[in-house]
Amino acid sequence: MDSFRRPLSVLTPLPGVFFGAYENGEWKDNGGVKSTVYFSVQPLNKNGGLESLPEGRRVNDYYRLYSDAKLQVIGDGENFQPAIVTIDEFEYELTYRETWQSGIIPHYKYYAVRKYDG
Repeated sequence: MDSFRRPLSVLTPLPGVFFGAYENGEWKDNGGVKSTVYFSVQPLNKNGGLESLPEGRRVNDYYRLYSDAKLQVIGDGENFQPAIVTIDEFEYELTYRETWQSGIIPHYKYYAVRKYDG
């Protein structure tokens, strides 16, 4: 493991199982597999995730992550939900994965977007 990577909490849902559902108005978490994965973390935008627009401000919070671990992303299959990575107490969905297995430093590059409820 290289010195640029740091441990982050990852929640990976099981195939065909969603993170939860509302029952009688209360959220019931269906969980998933929790693990710790080492990532190199790089923000994708320079203004810290805040986008100024004429109608106000919108949080535009994305990261580029690098790791040796192959994780679920959006589009991995009809019954697969993306893995959730916790960065600085916020949850991010893995939306895209590139495979870099050239033999020099094999790794995966991910794009993660912050999750918002509501």
